[in-house]
Amino acid sequence: MQRNAIFALAPCLLAAAAVFPGCVEAPSLAARENIRSSWERPLAYAGPEEVTIKLTRGKDNKLYLPIKINGRDMAAVIDTGARSVFDLKTMRAIGVATYPTSENYYGFGGYLHVHVGFLDEIDLGGLKSVGKSVTLIDLTGLKRSQVEGALPSVDGLIGADLLAALSARIDYETLTLTLKKPHLNPR
Repeated sequence: MQRNAIFALAPCLLAAAAVFPGCVEAPSLAARENIRSSWERPLAYAGPEEVTIKLTRGKDNKLYLPIKINGRDMAAVIDTGARSVFDLKTMRAIGVATYPTSENYYGFGGYLHVHVGFLDEIDLGGLKSVGKSVTLIDLTGLKRSQVEGALPSVDGLIGADLLAALSARIDYETLTLTLKKPHLNPR
């Protein structure tokens, strides 16, 4: 797809501008934000109009859910105060191409370098976000603390960006997450 090729190049051009300032003219802040907002949108959504996913409450009182990334079973924690992020090492291990950015993410005890990756699909209970770019950081510290605290293992966080886009409703009584398929407006 031509759109995939264009969006696959966007982070490379941004990275090249940062690493080789004389070779590629760095885009303005407005242009970078326009590129970012374009590559953060999925190409499409697939699956049912609405899904309800059973959540697990950990002893840390956080909510965990099963997810699939590119057809592989994984797990995530819901974090309504963050953007969605996934583990850089895990995504590389399943063959996701990753691209460094000039951004840093503050969390998990310090600043972490941000990469972006392009997923074929993120499957949340059968509702699939197809052709989505995602933020990738090294979650080694989080994964270690999960193990040390006898908490569920996680491969990422489902944050406010995905929850808002999918009109999420969390029912704490039944421990379920209901998501609705958005209808994208063509450009």
